[in-house]
Amino acid sequence: MVHQANTFYRLFFSSGSLNDGKAAIPLLKGIQERLHLPLRYQTMDAGYDYEPIYEQVHRMGQQSVIAYNKRNEGEIIGYDKHFAPTCFREHSYRYDSFDPKYETLKYTRPKECATVP
Repeated sequence: MVHQANTFYRLFFSSGSLNDGKAAIPLLKGIQERLHLPLRYQTMDAGYDYEPIYEQVHRMGQQSVIAYNKRNEGEIIGYDKHFAPTCFREHSYRYDSFDPKYETLKYTRPKECATVP
């Protein structure tokens, strides 16, 4: 522990072989516990691109901005290189809006796919 101006900070040390994602959830919980700030976003590099981390950030009422790690995924089917959904003919849907009630993104179907189910 480091003491500075009546504030305690907890430090986490790990070996270089520990995957970043394994330490993320304890760090996130510690930040929430100790920093009583209205944080809205958690920004991380691709080493943190794991589903449990996204879930923890969501449970904390925040949004995650995490770089995509293609080593964690297989081939992405049904999405373009920008992660927009595609139709069977592989035409990309266009982003329309965010639905706050369901916390989802809305997309508009391209004209080329009007006849595709």
